[in-house]
Amino acid sequence: MLSLLNSPPTDEKLCEAYHLDLQSPDGSSIKFGELVAGKGDCITTVVIFIRHFFCAYDQDYVRALSRHVTNTFLSNLPAPAGPTQLIVIGCGDHSLIVPYMDETTDAFPIYTDRSGTIYETLSMKRTLAGMVRPPEYTKRSYLLSLFQALKQMFRSGPSRAFKGGSWNQNGGEWIFKGGKLQYVHRMTHVSDHLSAGELLKIIQLDETQIGMMQGNIRKY
Repeated sequence: MLSLLNSPPTDEKLCEAYHLDLQSPDGSSIKFGELVAGKGDCITTVVIFIRHFFCAYDQDYVRALSRHVTNTFLSNLPAPAGPTQLIVIGCGDHSLIVPYMDETTDAFPIYTDRSGTIYETLSMKRTLAGMVRPPEYTKRSYLLSLFQALKQMFRSGPSRAFKGGSWNQNGGEWIFKGGKLQYVHRMTHVSDHLSAGELLKIIQLDETQIGMMQGNIRKY
């Protein structure tokens, strides 16, 4: 039986999320539904919801993804996985997207919802549990990660230092196929992103296998 944490949202909540506006780096808006369903029925879309923009753990996670899950690799995946696109969604101010991409050498499109509404709508957890336990996808200690976050906040200047997003907001990994939600993983603590290897294994499962894992599949 699925735990409540990784159960798909209701049809109503998913539809609500699809119609929410996200911001691109230049501040322009786009509906979440356009991102996951706007390129046709053959495209698999992996959505990575990250923590705040200054989170050193998540920065290392995005670096790891950029190294191991390249756009070229995703676009050439065979059926049923490919072609696949990966997008990243944050919860801070849009003005921090470009600095975040520079810091992480991110190769994927990043959007954000500073209000955090999409996180709340999709029932992603708020907690600081696991903060002092560095995840496998980082080589930093907790103290070094905290120092890195504070240093970046200082360097960003007073107008943006506190606009990175809520520190207790966690994210997760969501996989869509042609607008259908196929897989949900919500982080249970600060260090709980799926590894690049785990993500690739799930992407390459067919719809029936994923459906057996996570119940009903919902469509945009």
